[in-house]
Amino acid sequence: MSEDVTMQQLVELLPPRIWYLTSNGSDMWCRRPYGFLFSTGQAAETFALAMGNGEALFAVGLDAGNLLSEDVLSGLRDSAVTRLFIDPQIDDASGDVHGKILRLSPLQ
Repeated sequence: MSEDVTMQQLVELLPPRIWYLTSNGSDMWCRRPYGFLFSTGQAAETFALAMGNGEALFAVGLDAGNLLSEDVLSGLRDSAVTRLFIDPQIDDASGDVHGKILRLSPLQ
């Protein structure tokens, strides 16, 4: 996305239910500065296996509007997560992660 969007526009771009990976049932697993969101729980867990990081990660699904609240976004910023991959894929040849990225602007 190259232009600024409102929170409502962002929620409308995402599927109604969004999934993230966690090891404890609440905190989003991330690789700072990146967080990862998925359209399905299966996609999230497939990605976790492909990452091969050895952590016992599982998918948690939430209503997209609840996940992208100002409180949650503030928490991500406070955790130094400034970019969210949406349905990331891993390149088989290079191992690089690629996909749509949403950038979290700092609060002003």
